[in-house]
Amino acid sequence: MNALESAGIGLQTNVTTDWIAQDIRAALYHLGTVSGEISTDDLLENIFSRFCIGK
Repeated sequence: MNALESAGIGLQTNVTTDWIAQDIRAALYHLGTVSGEISTDDLLENIFSRFCIGK
């Protein structure tokens, strides 16, 4: 809820779209964890598939 409120405030105060998009991503992530569509395993798989993490 906080992320959605931040996005709304950002829209009203002409915050850059990058900041608003970040708030929307956070809201979608939290909604996905509540609904079961995003799990910790999905998150870790996404991180490790997109970034080269050294040994």
